[in-house]
Amino acid sequence: MKQPWTRDFHYAASYTILLTMVPFLLLLAVIFREILLLGLALFFTLFVYANKWYINYVAAHLFIPHVANEVRLFPEDEGVLHVPFENRGKIPIFNGKWGFHLFDHEEAVSVLDDQQPSSYKRAFNVPSQTKREYKTYVKGVKRGISQVRSIEVVLYDVFKLSSVRMVYQGTYRGEVIVYPKPAPVENLDTHLQQSRGSHTKPHSLYEEMTMTRGSREYRTGDPFNRINWKTTARSGELQTNIYEKVTLSKWTLVLNLRAENPLIPTLQNLEDVLSQVACALQYATKQGITYEMFINVKIPGSSTGLHVEADEGKKHLMTCLEVLARLRHGQITINEQLMMKKIFEHNGTCAVFHFGTYGKTEEDYYSHASQKGTSISIITPPGLKRGRQKHEEVAT
Repeated sequence: MKQPWTRDFHYAASYTILLTMVPFLLLLAVIFREILLLGLALFFTLFVYANKWYINYVAAHLFIPHVANEVRLFPEDEGVLHVPFENRGKIPIFNGKWGFHLFDHEEAVSVLDDQQPSSYKRAFNVPSQTKREYKTYVKGVKRGISQVRSIEVVLYDVFKLSSVRMVYQGTYRGEVIVYPKPAPVENLDTHLQQSRGSHTKPHSLYEEMTMTRGSREYRTGDPFNRINWKTTARSGELQTNIYEKVTLSKWTLVLNLRAENPLIPTLQNLEDVLSQVACALQYATKQGITYEMFINVKIPGSSTGLHVEADEGKKHLMTCLEVLARLRHGQITINEQLMMKKIFEHNGTCAVFHFGTYGKTEEDYYSHASQKGTSISIITPPGLKRGRQKHEEVAT
């Protein structure tokens, strides 16, 4: 089993001197029959080995629990990054210092603490058989991921004569996830797809026969199978069941990140596009809409890009926003035709929202889909005008 720490011990040179003196002190104690010299020799021996034993003991009993600490923020939000330590020994850790490197290639996070964690000078002490969390206060600056790396602890003996430098190699993972800042997308509410489903709606063409809302007096033309016989027996008049009006709202969000210039891997206005996607995700979640997301980025084991399967709710929103946070400028993309074929190979797509690059491939697929009743909406980034990128609504 791989050890969670690599350890580098540094023992004081004075230990060697003291241990070298011990044989001479013992010899002098025998020659001069001096009990004080014997006691001094024993004290030096005990002092050296006790300090060495302490350093080895606390180093062997210091652990970081195997947990994942994820801090999720929007830009300008503040949060706390926790790094947990556990002293499983019966002796407390008195003296030490620690730190870590916050790998932040995108500069997505700023550290609010007075003392930077990368200084490796933070005071460290953990009582015996105790878990202690050390906190680092951070603030989201822009979309991206920051990861805790190179956790390092230096432990000293009681007199700070010797030390052990410990570098963490275990499975603990700490990171700060900064979501894209949502940017408004006009008229999202006009794109709600109306078809038979399970979401209650005051006005809809469809009713769910298993969801009874109440009853009313029988009217001429009411179907015979809608008569509520129990209510009829109690009231003495024919009563008809009233069922809930329902709709199905399902969105497919499509992101084409490939730049029109073949020399540039991804869109230059990537941040603007992802901000609009974040807004659409939040809106869909708030409205109880089921949605899925397709992105034409290369991932292992897939030739059709990244697909977040259809779901709804806050947990699904967090998953999709995290995917957006992990996208990188210059990321390898795939041919969008493979992704488009995947999207329309089944008939479950009700409404499509397209973000990013829009070209002939998308136009052909969307034109064919709209003829079958799919609603297509091409979302244009702020300040960008494209002839083909306009909202196209097709009733289904």
